[in-house]
Amino acid sequence: MESLKQFIMENQSVQRVRALKGKRKLYLVGGTIRDIMLDTEPVDYDFAVSGSGIRLARSFARKTKGAFVLLSTAEDEARVVTDDIIYDFIGIGRKVIAADLKRRDFTVNSMAINCDTHEFYDPFKGMRDLQKGILRLTTEQALKQDPLRVLRGFRLSLELGLRLHRDFFKYAKRVSLKKIAAERIGYEILRIMDVSDSFAMILKMNSLGLFLQLYPEAKKIIEDDYLWNHSLGTYEALEHLIKDGFFKGIEPEFSHYFAKSKRVPLVKLAGLCHDVAKPDTLLIKDGEVHFYGHDIIGSRIVRTLGSKRLKMSRNDVNVVTKLVKEHMRLHLLATNPELTDRAIRRFFRDLNDDWFGAMMIAWADGYATAGWTKHLEEVFMRMIALKRVDDAKPKVERLVNGHDLIARDLKPGPKFKIILQELLDLQLEEKIKTKEEGLKIALEINQRLMSG
Repeated sequence: MESLKQFIMENQSVQRVRALKGKRKLYLVGGTIRDIMLDTEPVDYDFAVSGSGIRLARSFARKTKGAFVLLSTAEDEARVVTDDIIYDFIGIGRKVIAADLKRRDFTVNSMAINCDTHEFYDPFKGMRDLQKGILRLTTEQALKQDPLRVLRGFRLSLELGLRLHRDFFKYAKRVSLKKIAAERIGYEILRIMDVSDSFAMILKMNSLGLFLQLYPEAKKIIEDDYLWNHSLGTYEALEHLIKDGFFKGIEPEFSHYFAKSKRVPLVKLAGLCHDVAKPDTLLIKDGEVHFYGHDIIGSRIVRTLGSKRLKMSRNDVNVVTKLVKEHMRLHLLATNPELTDRAIRRFFRDLNDDWFGAMMIAWADGYATAGWTKHLEEVFMRMIALKRVDDAKPKVERLVNGHDLIARDLKPGPKFKIILQELLDLQLEEKIKTKEEGLKIALEINQRLMSG
């Protein structure tokens, strides 16, 4: 406890707030206390204050020139962001601090310390649970008061390395997430999937029926044991692959791809959902099972998941949609007896930076299906080798561009992209070497498109 008192006295962020509190009682509470006791530098500071939390937050924002964010008028909560530090304030009026702690989610988040007297409050034995590595609900009503705490519990358990108490699962079964704001759900889901060893939690979430609640559009596949178990297996394979597997040796591409924001959870989400449309596209022909178009239809369903159910950013939705849409393409390339450099280059152009994620999903999909990926690995390395050679070359200046086509009386439109792409492929393959050769072929392609 001495370390906590010392932190209060020496921490500049705490002292900045304390200097402006006036005669109010000020408590450092919640996750901030938890992080300090876990020897983790707090990323934000939670304060409970007698009187109005919003009023103190406004005053603090003015004095520090920070950004004021109203969180809840009803709960008297506000946030101030300044110097990349987040300060959260909640007013407790004339109530004692124990009343505020009782409404919090987990015992490890239900501790407080008076910033003046250093008196420590732990009515729900959060310190004991922290020492035992347990994540326990503060009260039986905690999940009912805010059902999102179900997802938050899974996320905190993963991030903090704490074991969820058995009562959590008992109460979670009775909770519905249907009325929770989609952006809050999306935030928790992506945070869960961002953790390197999340698969066990994904299985526990699945056993509670959470995915059916979160993603009703996927009802058919979730209720199909074979297909859903394959999807879960693909997720598990991806998780191992990201942590330590075939792709870890592909550098600098591996590090470059995952240095981008949210790539880990987005790839895992796409892997989990890659076959979502299979139940809708099932076709038995000549005794064989087919799922024609499940990649295209699945990408549309996944777009609904990202934009409507999880309220992800447009860019994140596009990434997941693209990965699902293209997940069969690499299987087709790998089994093509005449895989051409042109087809390889077209793949990289179409996928842009997400070619790496697409390869990982194809590998995980193949592993979850048959446990054999050697054929994929050989093709992938051939493809990557070609890309590295192309990337090392000086940037190619097109022999023929759109202005050249217009000058030959071709009308701009969707066909321009087709013509210019085919000309670029021929140029890279050194099958055309002059503008005149390219224009001649461009007219032939245009004629073919018009007659087709």
